Amino acid sequence: MEPFIGNISDMVHKGILEEAESGCDHTIAEIGQALGHPTRIRIIRLLEGKELCSCEIAPFFALDQSGISRHLNALRRAGLVTPRRDGVRIYWRLSSPNVARLLHLLEEISQKGKGS
Repeated sequence: MEPFIGNISDMVHKGILEEAESGCDHTIAEIGQALGHPTRIRIIRLLEGKELCSCEIAPFFALDQSGISRHLNALRRAGLVTPRRDGVRIYWRLSSPNVARLLHLLEEISQKGKGS
């Protein structure tokens, strides 16, 4: 979509606001909510480039297994991580390399914001 230059009434008239209220916007909002907790960001960093069992993730945090599972499930609902069951263990990995790229972009934006 091309950038729009104009006022709000022009945007409404051209249907741009309706287009912006698509399901994609809701998905992006869900991803934003999932990234809204520092523990979840640290879990994403931990999973970058590897697959780990939740029992391997827990020692990195001051949380019990159920707390880690809640965070992992929030990331799963947002489509950021994917589980794989192996017997009684559940292994987690990033759902796409783009998840790590998104985190790196957010870190860049964060650093630039501090410098201005």
